[in-house]
Amino acid sequence: MKLKEYFTPKTGKVEEEKDLIKFLSEVELFDNLTQNERRNLSQHLYERKYKGDEIVFKKGYPNVVMYIVKEGELQTYLDSPEGENLKTIKPRDYFGEVGLFLEEERTATIVASKDSILLGISKRDMSRFIDEYPRAGSKILKKLSAVLCSHLIRTNETLASKRDELIDLKKRLEDSESQLQELKNSQEVDKEKS
Repeated sequence: MKLKEYFTPKTGKVEEEKDLIKFLSEVELFDNLTQNERRNLSQHLYERKYKGDEIVFKKGYPNVVMYIVKEGELQTYLDSPEGENLKTIKPRDYFGEVGLFLEEERTATIVASKDSILLGISKRDMSRFIDEYPRAGSKILKKLSAVLCSHLIRTNETLASKRDELIDLKKRLEDSESQLQELKNSQEVDKEKS
C-alpha cells in the first residue's frame, strides 16, 4: 500500500458523515449546535429503515428512543392505524422525545406511510452524549424545553377551545330543553282548553 493511499480518506464514508451533519443542522432541535457538536452527536445515532405501512411502534410500547425522520413520511394514530390520523411526520421532524426523560409508555402508534429512514437515539445514548459534551447537551435541553413548552401552550389553547365549545353546546342544549318544555306546557294548556 502506498503512503498516499493510506492517508486518503474513504470518500463515501466522509461524504455520508458530512451529509448527516448537514442534515442535523436542518433539524430544529439541533440547529443551534456547532458543526463539531453535531458530528459528536452523530456518533450516538443509529439508522433504522421502515417499509411503507410498517409499524414503528404501538401505543403502550416502552418509550426509550427518540427518532428523527431522515427520509419518508409517517402517520400518528391515537390507538391503531384503523383510527383517525392525528399528525403526519415528515423529514426533519422528530418524535419520542419525552421518552428521553420520563419512564412513560408510548402515547400513540406510529406507522410509516412511505418507505422511511429514521435516526434514533436511545435514552442511554443521549445521557452519555450529555455527560461527554455538557455544553452541547445543554443547548439541546434548552431547545427541547422550548419545544415542549410550546407543545404545552398549544395543548392548553386546544383544551380551552374545546371547553368553550362544550359550554356553548351545553347552553344550546339547555335552551332546546327549555323550548321543548315550553312546547309541552303549551300543548297541555291547549288540551285543557279543549
